[in-house]
Amino acid sequence: MRVRCISTYPSEEQIQRLGKSFFRDQAFHIEVGKDYIVLGLAFSAGSNIPFISVVGQYGKLGHAPLSLFEVIDARVSKYWEVRVMRNGVLVFWPHSFFREFYHDDLSELVPEVVADFDHVRAMMEAEASEQPAGCPGN
Repeated sequence: MRVRCISTYPSEEQIQRLGKSFFRDQAFHIEVGKDYIVLGLAFSAGSNIPFISVVGQYGKLGHAPLSLFEVIDARVSKYWEVRVMRNGVLVFWPHSFFREFYHDDLSELVPEVVADFDHVRAMMEAEASEQPAGCPGN
C-alpha cells in the first residue's frame, strides 16, 4: 500500500473524528507531496480514522492518521498479519512488529531489531514497487 501526504496535521473536523484520545501536541514528521510505503495499519474503536505506520522525515518509524494521505496504491502487503491487541486496537503489521517491545527496541536502536526492521522495510518497498499482473498502472 502506498500513500501520498496531503497534509501534515489534521483539520479540526478530522481531530473530532480521531476521538478524545487524540493527542493534539504532536508532530508526524511527514512531508506534503511525498509518497510513503505503508508498513502497518491500525484501527481503534475510539477513532473513526485509522492510523498508518510509515517511515517519516528522520528515517524513523512513525504513525499518522490516514486522513493526512491519499491512497495511491491500495494493494495491501502480503507481509501483514492481523491481530487484535490487548487494548482492542485492530492492527495489520508484519509478523516481527508484534514482538514484545519491538517498537521500543527500534526507537532505542537495538541492533537486531534495527536489522530486522531494515529487512522488513526493504521487502515491503520491493513489494510495493512490483507491478501487478494485468494492471497498466496505479
